[in-house]
Amino acid sequence: MKRILAKYLNKEVGINIEKAFRFEPAQVIAVEDDYFSIVDEKQSYTHHFSYHSIVQIIENDSGVDVGGFLTHRHFNVLIKVGHIIEFVPA
Repeated sequence: MKRILAKYLNKEVGINIEKAFRFEPAQVIAVEDDYFSIVDEKQSYTHHFSYHSIVQIIENDSGVDVGGFLTHRHFNVLIKVGHIIEFVPA
């Protein structure tokens, strides 16, 4: 994973930071031995993710389209990280 993500150091990626199926723009700011770090575009928070949290990385030189009507986004790479499912009893 480190070798794959190193190509995107200081570049924008799409990542599902807070919600499992919502991809947001972020900049990769560090690619270390055990983790990578990004800064999200919306709040400028720094997020650190273990490589074990990566579910999938999707790359395409032409870009990857995500979202739907009014939420369409286009990224050169998508990083899917795993999320703990929130369960709230009814």
